Amino acid sequence: MKRTIIYCFLVAVLIGTAEITNAQTEKGKILIGGQSSLEYSTYKSGGVTQYTSANNDKTRNLDITPQIGWFIAHNFAVGLEVPYSHSKEFDGDDTYTTSSLMVMPFMRYYLGKSKIKPYLHGAIGPGWGKNKTDISMGQNYETNFNLTGYEAGGGLGIFLNSHVSLDFSLGYGHISSKFTDYTNMERKDIVKGIDANIGIVVCL
Repeated sequence: MKRTIIYCFLVAVLIGTAEITNAQTEKGKILIGGQSSLEYSTYKSGGVTQYTSANNDKTRNLDITPQIGWFIAHNFAVGLEVPYSHSKEFDGDDTYTTSSLMVMPFMRYYLGKSKIKPYLHGAIGPGWGKNKTDISMGQNYETNFNLTGYEAGGGLGIFLNSHVSLDFSLGYGHISSKFTDYTNMERKDIVKGIDANIGIVVCL
């Protein structure tokens, strides 16, 4: 009798867990997530002579990618992510600032029914940015540029409860920018490579 009660209890727990994990990514749920990183570094560069000394250089980087989506089917969500990046480098008395904003529709598909769900993720979209150079000798430049980017990859969503997931992602990203520099020359830059991130996702 006691063993039967234990078996019934275990079955109930498993059924309840299955219902919770299925409800996490079911149709009609809203996905809210994002990734962020903040980096600050300082270093010395340059030589020392009777006229000059080493400069203390500093770099600050901020990257934020908020996401919002909607599960249009079980385990399948579509939405929008808005990557924002801001970096500022201090080279002695000179400063170099770059900021950008992108708008990228995305698709995400989760696999399985457990609390640990692998997923596939892809996004593509345009963006806009600005480079600003402030030279201590009075030469200041400002350049606007357009961006086009895409990313494809996947990850692992570890659901801590029925709403919150800790995400580990790995993917390939490609971003190209077009602009006219301060010499009036047309330029195109490409940044691409593998990127790994940790983020938080909330399913409501």
